Amino acid sequence: MTKSADPRRLLTEWDFLLSSLQGSVTAQAGAKRTSVTILAGFLGSGKTTMLRHLLQGSHGLKLAAVVNDIGAVNIDAALIANAGGDVIELTNGCSCCSLGPELGHSINELSRRAEPLDGILVEASGIADPAAMGAVVTANANTRLDGIITVLDASALDSWLDNPAAAPLFKRQLDAAHLLVLNKTDLIDDEAEVAATAHLAQLAPGRTVIATEQGRLQADLALGAALRGARPEPAHLHHEAARFATRTIMPDGPVDRQQLAAFLASPPEGLLRVKGFVEVQDTPGRLQTVQAVGRTWSIEPQANTGAVKLEEGSLVLIGLAEQLQLWDQAAFTALPGIFHTPG
Repeated sequence: MTKSADPRRLLTEWDFLLSSLQGSVTAQAGAKRTSVTILAGFLGSGKTTMLRHLLQGSHGLKLAAVVNDIGAVNIDAALIANAGGDVIELTNGCSCCSLGPELGHSINELSRRAEPLDGILVEASGIADPAAMGAVVTANANTRLDGIITVLDASALDSWLDNPAAAPLFKRQLDAAHLLVLNKTDLIDDEAEVAATAHLAQLAPGRTVIATEQGRLQADLALGAALRGARPEPAHLHHEAARFATRTIMPDGPVDRQQLAAFLASPPEGLLRVKGFVEVQDTPGRLQTVQAVGRTWSIEPQANTGAVKLEEGSLVLIGLAEQLQLWDQAAFTALPGIFHTPG
């Protein structure tokens, strides 16, 4: 039996294709397009924090955001709830491939607003190919690519470059960038920052490298990123997403803080990223924000109270697909009473 297509998805794809076909006509007519900036970067680099600062900044700009998360629950969108500006969520897929038409549709809808925007910020998932996303933006009739910014965790730069599974996509994200932001420099010393900056200059020549702490990037530096560094057009578009897998899990009640901390502090082989909101036994009635990349982790009170309801607490795990069974089982062993969410 042939599986029927989702009518809403077909309409979205049609809208995207129609907008793409109109793109050349719009360009020839000289119509103004809405600027789109893509925030890319590998898992845990600080993209969501940077997006929140940009949306909350006192710059007087009218900005909107599209947030892509590859889990069944959009953790990143919840983290920027109430930050200001319109936010569209793209969930359970990658905006550079399976969700490409949805990305095109979303930016098209935002660009058609009665009150014009000064810019649209698109936060890519940590395993996205930003060059492919840039192609979607460029093809759209109502938008233009203002730049691709790749955000890098200064404290994890060498570990990702030395990881044979992660390095190809990591370098791909460097290649696609107009502007490189070396984030979390407060976690390394001055000598390491100088070395990291020099290394990035070798890996991605011609790009401007800006150092930041806690994702604080000025809006005037973020917007117009294409003017700040050269980006050679990729010879071909490809994607490494098949190397990675995700699991979205929901605890059946409050979790034990020590068990959760032990799991985050010593992640199983193949697990690269954990993020989400869970209720912890020693702080009942309130969700805790969980963040972990490598062996760096935190469990802190939820900042945007009410953005996620208590009963909606969940964790998204991202890791290497070839070791999925190993880290998936480790999560169930370490955190009793959890189950997968549908989808």
